[in-house]
Amino acid sequence: MRFEEDLEIVIAAPVEAVWTAFQDFSNWPRWSTYLKEVKRHGDGWMFRARGMPPVDLVWTARAIEREAPHFVRFASIEGAEHDLVVEGSVQLEPTDNGTRVKLHFEGQPHFKSPLMNRAADIYAGMFGEPHKLLKVTLEEFKREVEARSQSKEAPSPA
Repeated sequence: MRFEEDLEIVIAAPVEAVWTAFQDFSNWPRWSTYLKEVKRHGDGWMFRARGMPPVDLVWTARAIEREAPHFVRFASIEGAEHDLVVEGSVQLEPTDNGTRVKLHFEGQPHFKSPLMNRAADIYAGMFGEPHKLLKVTLEEFKREVEARSQSKEAPSPA
């Protein structure tokens, strides 16, 4: 089952702060409910997320187009470890209230076993997992960036 999600959120922080936090993948597991591990893989990153128990979801992707600090398009790295083949983009736009983040994400299960692919399709269809994982992670990202931004704006004690 191929899925496609378009999500949008406004973060009360400047574009540059949102871009910096977005690029800080190695820290994502610290604040994310779903991401267990993110590590460098060549010119990309390997993400390990909590999936349907007892299976984690793994995808390895890299930027294929980047216009810092406003846009990045990403896609799976051919031949890398995958349980999920992905592609998508993130666009950042300044607003009066901070930064609008537009996420486009497409994915398809890619387990070694056809049975696991079928089970993933059924599980995702029943529980809406891809949408839930993306939405929760984007909300958590917002909280993290806003907390970072507010702590930098706070006046230092005299």
